[in-house]
Amino acid sequence: MSERPDTPLRHFRMDRRAVLTSLATGVGAAAFLSPAAAAAGHAHHAAVSAAAAAATSGASTLQFLDQHAFDTLAVLSEQLVPGSRATQVPEFLDRLLAVESIETQKYAVQALGAFEREARAAHGKPWKALSAEQATALLTKISTQPESDTTRRIFDNLKQAVAESYYSTEAGMKELGYQGAVAFAPPPACG
Repeated sequence: MSERPDTPLRHFRMDRRAVLTSLATGVGAAAFLSPAAAAAGHAHHAAVSAAAAAATSGASTLQFLDQHAFDTLAVLSEQLVPGSRATQVPEFLDRLLAVESIETQKYAVQALGAFEREARAAHGKPWKALSAEQATALLTKISTQPESDTTRRIFDNLKQAVAESYYSTEAGMKELGYQGAVAFAPPPACG
């Protein structure tokens, strides 16, 4: 899977059909095509608004993941970046995966499966059923593996996707010190 260093979620890949699908469904391809945090924030806001609208109508908000995979992602998201659950990062990532390439969708499912395997091997239960201490111990173990380790790379990719999604939200930007009233000087005139 080739990486594109200029995108917010660089381990995701999007082909032309997915871009058109994304634009048609209103999720917004800007999160994939632009490195600007504002663009990612707008796409996240649109996804959160859609999730809220679907939740009020009583419809399921899951677009790609099944309930177990989503619950695993939600628990992992909160463990990796506290506050991500409240800002609906897992819902946003589910929506992004819904318009992604089949290759990326398979990678995401395999990534969640890697965490499940680790939990079942160590404790005989799914990741979402681990105690906070058990999850922390496994995350520490995974994060300290050599960078060449597959599970470590999966951990790094998931952590980055969750962090970038979270810090593009209002709560995440405020956590970074954004006050909401920043004006920038105009660029110098070209001469």
